[in-house]
Amino acid sequence: MGLDLEQSHGWIVAELARRRPVAESMAALIDQCEAADPHPDWAKLRELPYADLTPMLEWVRQPFREEPPAAPLKGLWFGLFNPCPDGRTPIADIYVCGSEQFDANPDDNSWAVDPIWWPDARYANSAVLADIYQIAYRQNSRVEEQQVCLGNDAEYPLVLGYGAFAVRELLGQVEPSLVLGRSDSLGLAVGFDSGDFVLVGHLMRDGLAPIA
Repeated sequence: MGLDLEQSHGWIVAELARRRPVAESMAALIDQCEAADPHPDWAKLRELPYADLTPMLEWVRQPFREEPPAAPLKGLWFGLFNPCPDGRTPIADIYVCGSEQFDANPDDNSWAVDPIWWPDARYANSAVLADIYQIAYRQNSRVEEQQVCLGNDAEYPLVLGYGAFAVRELLGQVEPSLVLGRSDSLGLAVGFDSGDFVLVGHLMRDGLAPIA
């Protein structure tokens, strides 16, 4: 039958508000997805190392250390996209950029267009996101196996969910002064460059707070 993607977006927003560790949030999200769309590949997706954010933590810090924004920012966009590192095979990944605007409207991410901060070290090269994509589409499998893959029913909720849950947890661990720089506060959003997104929170000098 397939997932209702609007419903899965709602699950992610609700789970994000619970502020649980990434692995717990991903387990809950996968349980909901599997109940709505049973498939053997959810078991493989459940085994990925969601709890290990060590590589992602270094990614978040690096661009702010090496290429801090020259002007105060209002918002950070963590974009989800599908690069082809080998020139042929797509994967999923996430990057960070900064805007001089931010709008807390959950239905409008136009503020993130044409960012003024576009650091060279913006890409996470996330192994977890790449693995989600590979399992979702059964890459490297026979054609007949790929035809019964989960596809976007796994890519959409798990890439968006992991991106949002990880960014929330990472920005709770990084020193706020490093990310804020000359900014008083920053609105944070995670989403597909070509579609849906979620608001993660406001980063301020005393830490990350939910968006009212």
